[in-house]
Amino acid sequence: MALSTYFSPWRQRLHNHPTLSGRLVITGLLAATALLMSYLDLATLAAGLGLFLWGMGYLERGIKQLSGGKLERWLHRATGTQPRALAFGALATATVQSSSLITLLSMSFVSAGLVTLPSAIALLFGANLGTTTGAWLMATFGLGFDLARYAMPFLAAGLIGSRLLAKRYRGYAYLLMGVGLLFLGIDFMKLGFSAWQNGLSLEGFAGEQFWHWPLYVLFGVIATVVMQSSHATLLITLAALASGQLPYLPALAVAIGANVGTTVTALLGALGASIAARRLAGAHVVFNLFTGAVALLLLLPLAWLVDQISSVIGIGAEAWPLKLALFHTLFNVLGIVLMLPAIPALARALERIFPASTKQPYAQARYLEASALQLPDTAINALEQECRRLERHAYHVLCSAILMRSADVLGHPPKRQKATALIDPSAWPAVNERYHERIKPLLSEILAFYARIDTPLTKAQQTHIQLRLQRIFRLVEAVRFGEVLQRSLLRHAARTSPLRDAHDALRLAVAQGLNQLSQGQNEGNTDISMTAVVEPLDTISQQWQREIATRLRSERLDPALASTLMNDLHQAQRLIYALTPSDREVVTFSSSLPSPQCLGINN
Repeated sequence: MALSTYFSPWRQRLHNHPTLSGRLVITGLLAATALLMSYLDLATLAAGLGLFLWGMGYLERGIKQLSGGKLERWLHRATGTQPRALAFGALATATVQSSSLITLLSMSFVSAGLVTLPSAIALLFGANLGTTTGAWLMATFGLGFDLARYAMPFLAAGLIGSRLLAKRYRGYAYLLMGVGLLFLGIDFMKLGFSAWQNGLSLEGFAGEQFWHWPLYVLFGVIATVVMQSSHATLLITLAALASGQLPYLPALAVAIGANVGTTVTALLGALGASIAARRLAGAHVVFNLFTGAVALLLLLPLAWLVDQISSVIGIGAEAWPLKLALFHTLFNVLGIVLMLPAIPALARALERIFPASTKQPYAQARYLEASALQLPDTAINALEQECRRLERHAYHVLCSAILMRSADVLGHPPKRQKATALIDPSAWPAVNERYHERIKPLLSEILAFYARIDTPLTKAQQTHIQLRLQRIFRLVEAVRFGEVLQRSLLRHAARTSPLRDAHDALRLAVAQGLNQLSQGQNEGNTDISMTAVVEPLDTISQQWQREIATRLRSERLDPALASTLMNDLHQAQRLIYALTPSDREVVTFSSSLPSPQCLGINN
């Protein structure tokens, strides 16, 4: 996870003072340029690191675009059990070579309630294991070949493809550019360290005393925090080890520090995240700190074990980069073996440390995390969860509109005696008041989140979002009809009112329709039979239209009251029909976000 995400408040302050911001940037660039011009070998090393990080960014961008949401869906399906989550976390991270991407997905899913905390913790453990494959790749291929000669064809093909390929195929070009930049960055790093080989030696600081190793662990932590990439720290370590600038045991300590350094970004990310994401970040910190402490305490035994395994599998006695990669894998496996049985207890402890907030406003969004915006599927999942919450709020408000308790309407078929019970008008708050308290704030957050989605969406994903927004706008429309209906029901709520019998029948019919709709929503069934929803109300409407005509002819009903009842029946039908669009209705949306004013939701 990038640290820049968590420093946005400071960035905003600098943005508000453009003169100060510009001066700081220019001063920093001039100072860095002067330093690098004085030490060209250092400039070569810095250039290699920059190219490596740039390539990692292009690789992640290409993987996101080409996955088309498949990676997110596989992750969701693979977290049913802890062993599966562990295996998938390792495999996915080894494939995409980005533990931050898998961690981001995990935090987004656990925040949305789609993955349980124990499964997310197991997946995070697997991601730590999967990231060790990067050290193997760099040690095996990155340091033993002249990668610069292979980098140029990849870069050339990627640059041409990024200009010529259609948008949906551009991810392949990003992958090529990422690989080319990685190769070039590794080669520059090797050149930088080779130039220092005769002029710099760290051996004097690398004694055999135990207190030296924590200092190298600290170096690995700081390097990972500054560069925001444990891969980059390991690349520096491998290059220094291969060129003789860093002895073997201190290099192992730096590798431990690289693992521990990722906990700092997790801690920073937890500061502004949801409770669920904080719990997962806490698990990440506990695992990496525990694993790092065990590896440091057992550094010499683990180094001996690496030597024994190396002799068995054919790694040379002085193949230090490969031995470091093996050590990196071993201590992560050791941490998983020790921590995996403790996942349930760890999850319970984190739930106690980070309890669910009880002071969150009823209409405040719970799933619209900023981290969810970085991937299409996580953004859609967060939006889906929040829209479902808004639907539940709207159904409760609609129950209030027909003067019936939600518990008497939703969850089980409504009973006639509940509709005919005594009505106390003072007990029912106005629908408009409930709308502004429970629906409008949440709807505003949903629309703002939708406007911030700037990741490429497939046609199916865009259609899904549009249809989901269509449904919540229809709910708002139904609430408006319910507001008009409630005023009339309250005016004629007395037992002696000539409209009370008709209103009771109308309220029961609307309650039956709401019950059918909410039941389908809870079961995830969007193809609810319209007939089952509207038939009770249509029957009541036809019955009372005939009754109104009969009573008007016999002068048993005042024409003004007859007009009121006809309008109430019409409003009730509009309410129900707003919630049940026809199957053949074609929904079209503008490519930009519709303004709330034109949708009538700010009245």
